[in-house]
Amino acid sequence: MDEQLIRQIDELIDADRANIAADVIRLVNIRSVREAPLPGAPFGEGPQRLLEEVMALGADRGFVTRDYGTGVVSLSPDEGEIDLGIWAHGDVVHEGIGWNYDPYNAVEYKGCIIGRGATDNKGQLVAILRLLEIFKKLGISLRYNPALFVGSNEETAMAEVHNTPEKADVKAFLRNNPAPRLSLVPDSGFPVGYGGKGCVRARIIAKTPWDGVRLEAGKDDSPGKAEAWIPMGEFTDTADCTVERCADGTLKLTANTAPVHCAHPKADGNMITVITDAMLSSGTLSEGDRKKAEFLRAVSTDVCGELFGIDCRSGTMGNLTLAMVDVRHVNGRPEMGINIRYPIETDYESIRRGLERVSGLHGFEIAGIQAGTEPYLLDRDWDVIDELTRISNEVCGADSRPYTVGGGTYAHVLPNALVYGMNGCLPPDDFEPGYGGAHGKDESVSLDRLQRGMRIYARALLKLNEMEW
Repeated sequence: MDEQLIRQIDELIDADRANIAADVIRLVNIRSVREAPLPGAPFGEGPQRLLEEVMALGADRGFVTRDYGTGVVSLSPDEGEIDLGIWAHGDVVHEGIGWNYDPYNAVEYKGCIIGRGATDNKGQLVAILRLLEIFKKLGISLRYNPALFVGSNEETAMAEVHNTPEKADVKAFLRNNPAPRLSLVPDSGFPVGYGGKGCVRARIIAKTPWDGVRLEAGKDDSPGKAEAWIPMGEFTDTADCTVERCADGTLKLTANTAPVHCAHPKADGNMITVITDAMLSSGTLSEGDRKKAEFLRAVSTDVCGELFGIDCRSGTMGNLTLAMVDVRHVNGRPEMGINIRYPIETDYESIRRGLERVSGLHGFEIAGIQAGTEPYLLDRDWDVIDELTRISNEVCGADSRPYTVGGGTYAHVLPNALVYGMNGCLPPDDFEPGYGGAHGKDESVSLDRLQRGMRIYARALLKLNEMEW
């Protein structure tokens, strides 16, 4: 590898910090949450505006821009077939409540950009775009044609890339276009992710209504929040749960906990655990309502699926995880939503049977179940994995090993795809626990981490130019 060229690239990356920050802020300030489809905008106005802004950034900087009409765009230095795709996404999860900063009026603070989507995944998007611009500025000629791909439905179903049952009408990218020979996805950590868990989403509803309770938790506009109305009784506020006595003779309980990514549920539960604890301690629930609340509480802490008999231990991919994400009030009945990430050693049918059997034992039933992305595992001995690992370890001063991912990324649905960085989240040191992370309040991305990621990718692109893949 040309060490003088590497030094030139690193110098330009160091000098580009202010431009990186400005571009991240520009994209973060677009509220790209999925909404109802519109003509020319299959995932709503916000995600489409984000794609249009990315296309404008690329066109202004001399890139070849392509809009595939599926919610995917690409920017490449040259015309012709794209060999290497680097896949980022511009859509974001809902901002929720409880922020100290405006989620869509991003600011730079202590070397970080703070705003919804900063680290998942707009910071990485900008880092790759600006690195390709540096390559273009230096006139670096590669034997392959790289491109930045940007999607707009990664957080929900990746329906812009591959067809799913609920979006069968969308002409997904892979149905109409060849995939790059190799794809890299900077939407997790270094060194290299070479496999990923599958995903199952299910809704489980009580067979009978509450007697005198209403419970709602994890609503789209307030992740991490739960509210319940129960019969009047004695109750004292706690740090996690507050009480309000209502004019209709009920108690309103409100619980808040920090939202976490559903691939990493906390063993002590979440807001649903807190509020069902409070409900059960009140002593005012009927026998039927108590049994419902007990089951909801049990599921909220069943982070490995043991209650349902679907737990699966995997030395390669890590254990199955189960996250209870919301509770809805449906025709007087509580309906819970759960998100399961499962390793390759088990399968959708085994999970479905376990959920159905145990739910029935507790007076609940399956209201709906959806098989999402399936688990995948590439050949660990692929030399590309070893070289990418060596490069990132060298730059990071680490001795990390390739891994498999729990969260869903584009690598689940693209052939020959590896997750590669960027570990962008490093919140300011004065942020409270529970703030600054992906999908969380005051989401932030570290400019140092983005620049480090650019240095790693620069070396990776040059090394790939020397290899056959």
